[in-house]
Amino acid sequence: MEKENLTQKRIRIRKTTVYLLAAGMFFHAGNIAGQQSPLYSQYMLNGFVINPALAGADGRIRMSVSVHDYLIGMKNGPKTISASVSGRFLQSKSKVKKRRYVHGNSGKVGMGGLIFNDCNGLVRRVGLQYSYAYHVDINTAHTSQLSFGLSAALSQINIDSKSMNFNDFEPLLAEGFGNLSYVPDAVLGILYRYKAYYVGLTASNLFQRSINYGEFDYNYVLYRHYFLLAGTSFEFNNKFSFSPSLLAKMTSNGVYQAEIAAQTSYKEDIWLALAYRTPSVASMMIGFRAGNVFIGYAYEYNFNAVRTFSKGSQEIVILYRIGDPVRRYSWGTRF
Repeated sequence: MEKENLTQKRIRIRKTTVYLLAAGMFFHAGNIAGQQSPLYSQYMLNGFVINPALAGADGRIRMSVSVHDYLIGMKNGPKTISASVSGRFLQSKSKVKKRRYVHGNSGKVGMGGLIFNDCNGLVRRVGLQYSYAYHVDINTAHTSQLSFGLSAALSQINIDSKSMNFNDFEPLLAEGFGNLSYVPDAVLGILYRYKAYYVGLTASNLFQRSINYGEFDYNYVLYRHYFLLAGTSFEFNNKFSFSPSLLAKMTSNGVYQAEIAAQTSYKEDIWLALAYRTPSVASMMIGFRAGNVFIGYAYEYNFNAVRTFSKGSQEIVILYRIGDPVRRYSWGTRF
């Protein structure tokens, strides 16, 4: 009988820990399928977090910090904190010509870094990326640009087994479940711009690595993610602009998601945006500019069953931008 009880306990512990791992990786923004990467609601403010090819794409340096609380009011709910910096380097022979910031033969290299801490209860994932981008002007009028980006990534994933509350000692927890797991990976991006139009593709988790914990035979696969980012911007009276965008996501195991957004801005000083993300998330974003500092706030409401125990999700982004006030391209205010 004693042996049978121990066996049942082990099965229960195994199931509990697997559920914790699955929840920590998938349970973001009300979706329990396919969301293995941090979610950024205000990607329009800093597209570098989506596509490494955007590192220095507009010739400016950008530093940002963001906090995303996925389930407001839920104790130990999912939360992502991230920080990034990106810009274009080796610029020379710069000059202003017809309100455009024009560089010489150098200045085609962009670099950036991203670090994030993604937590959900007992599960924590810390990641960092170093990105290298190369920008090519397609024509001499500087109205068309092709950018390539490549990121080297490293994630550290851990389950806090010490916080698991079990009355009796469980030998399975002493076998190493909860030890740190380091996952190297890579991200590839490409972006094409023509005047105020842009379209970009990103592939993350390129190595599609498996994660092993302790001496268990559980293999958790970080599926490859694909992102399509596209949009444009229309200006009215040199004061107001309207910027629609599309962000589509798909994983190698067949999970997909799409988000459409529309943003209205006044001289980059204040903006309002609305978005809808499948299958059932609506969001509103507001923000303002104070000198070189941009502050944005997003609130998301989930229309599915998650709303019964959560007040929605929210994200705060603070961005500091360094660069010549003269717009380098006609799309210079977009990212």
